[in-house]
Amino acid sequence: MAVWTVFEPHGADEADTTLRWAEGFVFVPERTAWSALLLAPLVLLRHGLWLALVLYLFVQGAVVAGVLALDLDFEALALLLVANVAVAVQLSGLRHASLAARGYEEAGSVVAARLEAAEQRYFDARLAGTGGGASFLPVALWSRSPVPSPVRRSEPAVLGLFPEASR
Repeated sequence: MAVWTVFEPHGADEADTTLRWAEGFVFVPERTAWSALLLAPLVLLRHGLWLALVLYLFVQGAVVAGVLALDLDFEALALLLVANVAVAVQLSGLRHASLAARGYEEAGSVVAARLEAAEQRYFDARLAGTGGGASFLPVALWSRSPVPSPVRRSEPAVLGLFPEASR
């Protein structure tokens, strides 16, 4: 099972047709992108991460120039894989930043094995207005929970092991 973060376009209008409204959502898997270990530039291009691609190419060029300038062995070019590993691990974070810069808002999280199942769970819960239980955690419902908040004590909470802070 994978966790998918759901991003909604800023100003998405639910009054619009349901299909057109739903097509604007982006589901980002929170996992390592194994394909980026070998094909990092293509993965960055596929997701439209142009700034990350330019930075990746700059880092790769600097590594090659450093290896050639220092007259290191050919095995030192294995350092090129470090950038691929970084892209593979940080791809979801790069996509989050890119979507936030383009005006998308985080709408929630869904746990599902595949993208289609994640979309089904999210939109079922969203359109039903239920909150969806454990498999769907909408950001908008965190602040207005149907469960009343507990009564607050008049004395401040004690941090630590001793119940009497004044002694």
